[in-house]
Amino acid sequence: MQILNTGGMEDFCKYLGINRTFSLICCMFWIFSPAEGNTISQVVGTKVTLPCSQTVKQSNSSLVQLSWKMDKCILFTYKPKTPLHNYSIALNLSLSMSMSESQMFALVIERVQKSHTANYTCEINTYNGIENQRWELIITELEEAGNMDKLVIAVAAVVPCVCCLTFALAFIILQRVCKRAEDKEEEEDIYENCL
Repeated sequence: MQILNTGGMEDFCKYLGINRTFSLICCMFWIFSPAEGNTISQVVGTKVTLPCSQTVKQSNSSLVQLSWKMDKCILFTYKPKTPLHNYSIALNLSLSMSMSESQMFALVIERVQKSHTANYTCEINTYNGIENQRWELIITELEEAGNMDKLVIAVAAVVPCVCCLTFALAFIILQRVCKRAEDKEEEEDIYENCL
């Protein structure tokens, strides 16, 4: 009975080791995978174009209305066969909506300012339903952008080191647990033989 138990414990340690290694690898991929959502960070004075996804082009024949919103405020409304409606906030912020074939329905800001920092939503109403595409636009001063770059570099350097250390620590702990389990079973076998 002890032989079966020893084999079972070794199999368990091997299984546990493989699963932990696989879990750590999955965690590392998750950490380094790009974040969901559409966040754009730009420097004051640059041009920003926020596209309104491919779904508009695919569903253009069934398009009922398209709206651009900044936070909760409506900027533009477009209905097929009617002129584009610009709201006063869009005019005050110097925003425009592209109607060119290459950037159809994209929101264009020629020279972004800090006041353009907001959440933007392109709301597409079709006969099939409503779809939204959201953008978070963050505008920084030139100095802030430099600091942001330094922060990104620091995070990019620290995160892999922490992941490697965590992986190494988990591997060492797993090795010690398996070693202790083997030693304990050997001691049980020795006591059994003496009797």
